[in-house]
Amino acid sequence: MNLNFIIKDLSLEQVRKLTNGCAECTFWFDTDKNPLMESFTKNQTIWEFLKSRIVEIKSLKNKSEFITFFARNGGIIKGAFSNRKCIGILLAGKYYLFPKLKSFNIYPPDNESIFLGCLHVMPEYKNLGVGKRLLISLEKDLIKNKVGSIESLGKRLNDDIDLEEYVNSPVIPVKFLIKNGFYIKKNDELFPLLRLDLSAISIAKEFLKGKFALKNLVLERAVKTPVIIKKNW
Repeated sequence: MNLNFIIKDLSLEQVRKLTNGCAECTFWFDTDKNPLMESFTKNQTIWEFLKSRIVEIKSLKNKSEFITFFARNGGIIKGAFSNRKCIGILLAGKYYLFPKLKSFNIYPPDNESIFLGCLHVMPEYKNLGVGKRLLISLEKDLIKNKVGSIESLGKRLNDDIDLEEYVNSPVIPVKFLIKNGFYIKKNDELFPLLRLDLSAISIAKEFLKGKFALKNLVLERAVKTPVIIKKNW
């Protein structure tokens, strides 16, 4: 498939007009209210704790409109469009904008990181680079705003999870995250926490490493390839 697509930052009005089901998805906002003290972690500031509680209460009141609350409170929403059709969407933001995170063993993520909650690509457009382009767009924005890292929950497929449940879950596959530079920060059999460091220095090193690797490969092939000298006598 020859696919041309663009990445856009979506406004609240654009999100409401989406027809791919993402605007109605309540996965990250479907949670039970936790006892007050159980919700507090030693890594949180008081402001983050209070914000987390507000988000949790809001999610319990009206899950169907939570995407609106998410967008109005600093949530990042990006869409991939091909011929005006939304074929992929990304949701990211501070970890407390994803109340369901509290139900996973890896909670809490790093306070200073941006949490990547969802990177959904329509089935017929998978394996065409849509997810990677959405992720790169997020990385560029965060580097520009001097954010040092992204963290995300990854999913693994094993005997403890149903195949249909795995496919339908909006949690991002571990393999995709690792392939795109993430590493496992907190391990878990089903849902580990992964991290991507956005240091400009480390990114430059990776670029140079790839560049030198290519140069060495060319030189290696040149050495191994015999040179045929044509004699004209």
